[in-house]
Amino acid sequence: MRSGSGVLSYCFKGSACLLVVIGFFGLIWLRSSIRSVQYELGALENEHWGVLRQRMELDADRATLFSDAKIGAVAVEKLGMEFPDRTMVFYVKRDRGSIPYEAAYKR
Repeated sequence: MRSGSGVLSYCFKGSACLLVVIGFFGLIWLRSSIRSVQYELGALENEHWGVLRQRMELDADRATLFSDAKIGAVAVEKLGMEFPDRTMVFYVKRDRGSIPYEAAYKR
């Protein structure tokens, strides 16, 4: 009986040692994979902040392109538009009811 339990004891001790070694290497693998995920996450965060910075710069450029002064300059230079002469503006009076409207220069 003693020899049978010795073989079982050796098998149990061997499997326990093997389990400890596999667990140790598994723990090392898990820590290294977590570390690589952390590095990848850091790189993605840096890329995210770079893209946000670029977006803010593009928003600022867009705001300057859509400013009133820029639109006015493009309208005058490229489209040939002019600002109206305020002395030559027609005024139409609408408070006369059913009488026909009159248009005239107002000085």
